Amino acid sequence: MNRHALSLSLAALVALSCRSAPTPTPTPTPPPVVEADAGTAPPAAPVVRATVPEPGPARDVHLPAIRRTTLPNGMEVNFVAYNTLPVLHLRLTVRAGSSSDPANLPGLSAATGDMLKEGTRTKSSAQIAETIEFVGGSISVMTTSDVTTLSISVLKEHAETALSLLAEVVTTPTFPQTEINKYKNRERDRLTRSQNDPGWLMGRAFAQAIYGDAHPYGHVDTNPDALGRMTRADMVRYHTQRYVAGNMHLVVVGDVAPAQLDPLLTRTLGRVRRGTAPAVTFPAVPTPTGRQVILVDRPNSAQSAVRVGNLGMRRQDDDWVPFTVTNQLLGGGVASRLFMDLRELRSLTYGAYTRAGGSVQPGTWFAGAAVRTAVTGDALHALMAHVGCVTTDAPPDDELAQTRSFLIDSFPLRVESAGNIADLVNDLRVYGLSDDYYDRFRTRVQGTDAAAALAVAQRQGGGPVVAVLPVADLVVQRLLHGAERALALDQHRAHVRPREARARQHFRQFGEVLDAFDARRGRQQVDRLLVAAQLRRQRRGGAREEHEDLRLQHRVALLQLLQPVEHVEALLAHADDPRRPQFLVQRRVQLVERVEDHAQRVVVGAAAE
Repeated sequence: MNRHALSLSLAALVALSCRSAPTPTPTPTPPPVVEADAGTAPPAAPVVRATVPEPGPARDVHLPAIRRTTLPNGMEVNFVAYNTLPVLHLRLTVRAGSSSDPANLPGLSAATGDMLKEGTRTKSSAQIAETIEFVGGSISVMTTSDVTTLSISVLKEHAETALSLLAEVVTTPTFPQTEINKYKNRERDRLTRSQNDPGWLMGRAFAQAIYGDAHPYGHVDTNPDALGRMTRADMVRYHTQRYVAGNMHLVVVGDVAPAQLDPLLTRTLGRVRRGTAPAVTFPAVPTPTGRQVILVDRPNSAQSAVRVGNLGMRRQDDDWVPFTVTNQLLGGGVASRLFMDLRELRSLTYGAYTRAGGSVQPGTWFAGAAVRTAVTGDALHALMAHVGCVTTDAPPDDELAQTRSFLIDSFPLRVESAGNIADLVNDLRVYGLSDDYYDRFRTRVQGTDAAAALAVAQRQGGGPVVAVLPVADLVVQRLLHGAERALALDQHRAHVRPREARARQHFRQFGEVLDAFDARRGRQQVDRLLVAAQLRRQRRGGAREEHEDLRLQHRVALLQLLQPVEHVEALLAHADDPRRPQFLVQRRVQLVERVEDHAQRVVVGAAAE
């Protein structure tokens, strides 16, 4: 690609960096002409619409009425009648998430939850599975940062079997030691595999960077040491403390009459022990003093995984709906800015998305992608540029209208089944939302204008940005490629290739490492090596075709070796001003042009000699 074409393509990228690509309007295809037989009437011409009809105004989708009652032991019950199918969905939620784990035993809540269905006083693990499978049902346990939820789905005629089994696994688990040993072995194997999972590595480093070690949300997953210390007595103690009626709520959705359900609940879940659990203390989230770049060492990786994000908000905050709109616009789907730019326009990744974590306490939001190592700098640059754009420029009206339309039109899919409704009602109770929250959701989405989207983006996106690269060693090798690379790596290995605890380096420390390496010295040495190599080949009588091929090889080599250095140098030089994405994009164009000019001079100088 010559410099003029490169400049035009990158100039177009600059123009598109703060707005999404327009969706092309398909041209209607005229119907085929059908010759009529003699003596028969020609078929009626089909109606072809010249324009797509405008949709009518969105109407709110109202959830069925929620009947709230309380069992004699203090457990709250939420019942929703669903008569479309003869099914029953149960969600028993305990406020026993990972945030309630003891500091020295991360993963205790998940272990306790998983062990509930591994044995009771009257049933073994196999008998529990057989009981629910015999009636065509299913049982599962999931632990999040805030709660542990037991889910059961059965046909309505097996309601008593389902509720009796649910009450049994919650009230009389025995935590068999043999099953605990099996669980620990499975977890150790999973943790070993997770060391090769970029998503798991990123999630752990990202949470620690945002919340610190003192906050319960800062601990992601368990670890081998905690598994070794965890005992059956720890699980029994945790279950006794947390699995009490005052710390639970039940959601029932299905085709059952309240007159039949109420006595059944009293006979089964009414046996759960009374009581309340101690409250979980959440310290203040640490206030960052500047941007951080976290490098997670994963040797011999062919790809980089990059995540740029910040502290989010609570699920019950008033701005959650505008935040959802902004998140969808930036990276919520395949029509969002990140996907259209990083995948469709630049071909840097198979997909780039944003995610906003909803939780009881402020969660996290991030933009991320998995890319080839050679384009890590471009991907990180693009993610930061788009995050900067969404916090400085209000979205165009047409783009915002398309985003709202997607959220409004897709919402009915979230309430199309009894299981979906059970999950939504459960969310209402977990996050302390009003019963009509989802009834007003579409209206609130429609009412989110450009000013509201920009305001919430500025509040959530104007803080520090954290980038996690699970291929730190390969990235650093490219950044320091050139003269004295080995010396530079040996001298600064403690900063650029730390292990685990030392991996969380401040952004300024990383900048000092790069400042210690003079890219110009490396460029001069690469020049000398390339010129010498070409002169040797020409003296052996190389043809013109060989010279053209070598010229292309030199230019490609220089671009591959020098672009990552200069991209990151530009990023570091303007790191304290993340709201100038246009300037950074223009700076990138200038750097690429400079490298191509340099490659041309190398070839011309070698040919002249």
